[in-house]
Amino acid sequence: MRFQDLTRLLSGLIPVVHHVSSRTAFEQGDWMAELELLQLAHDIQRLATAGDGFEGELFDLMVSIADVLERDHGWERDQSNDWLIRMGLWEEDLPTGA
Repeated sequence: MRFQDLTRLLSGLIPVVHHVSSRTAFEQGDWMAELELLQLAHDIQRLATAGDGFEGELFDLMVSIADVLERDHGWERDQSNDWLIRMGLWEEDLPTGA
């Protein structure tokens, strides 16, 4: 998968927010968006494993996904840092203030 394909996938994950009367529908959409982000990250991880690792754009995409998970999906910084470690982005835990 090329970088352009990944960015097209990533841009497709940002849904247009429509006013919905049901909170359940909103929460379901939010959960689905989080799931799509995690699937995209898994695909990026496979590309990194098959190629030169998390270099350049792949690294930036993974960090951006972690940022969105924190900002829009309520992940704590420690949770996203642990997730990035599990995904193989880096080996050591970052300081809490990083």
